[in-house]
Amino acid sequence: MSARTRREKEKESMRGAILAAAIKIIADEGYEKLSMRKIADAIDYTPTTIYSYYKDKAQIVDDIAMQIHNKIIADVEVTMAENKASPPDDQLRFAFKTFLYSMADCADMGSAVIKSRAETIFGPNDKENSGITILQEFLAYGQRVGVFRELDDNISWMLITALIGFGLNSIENQLHNNENWPYLAEVFVDMLVRGLVQ
Repeated sequence: MSARTRREKEKESMRGAILAAAIKIIADEGYEKLSMRKIADAIDYTPTTIYSYYKDKAQIVDDIAMQIHNKIIADVEVTMAENKASPPDDQLRFAFKTFLYSMADCADMGSAVIKSRAETIFGPNDKENSGITILQEFLAYGQRVGVFRELDDNISWMLITALIGFGLNSIENQLHNNENWPYLAEVFVDMLVRGLVQ
């Protein structure tokens, strides 16, 4: 392993330790009590070290949100690839369920973002959001093949907002730990997709 590769792995490991400590502090004490000093104490480093990675606690929460966003996108892309032969409405059902299950897999991180009251939830909030782009392209494909009805240009944002809202509520109320969770996710996704089909 080269020195550069080793340094990158060490940096990534340190970022992971900082994020894990921040998530725990937010869970135990709340976002208001989160500080660079508390994070440094939790991982046995100096605050200066933490500042060399993040300028403030808001940037840490943004990174947590981005981690969730990246996991969801990666998981959904795998699901879409695995179900490419399915009809578009079924592909969308699989993708939306994957979205919700990925959020549930990141429940501790999602809870930290919720408690921070961050302005951006789970990644970029601009029109270049890769999740929105993927969904818009897929909905356009579904319209071209006659499975989805004609849809408003803003429908992708509406759908993502609905998924995030349901996911956040499930995390906040611990529904994702309930034995009923798969059924609730299935019904919610079915409701969204039925509103799109011809």
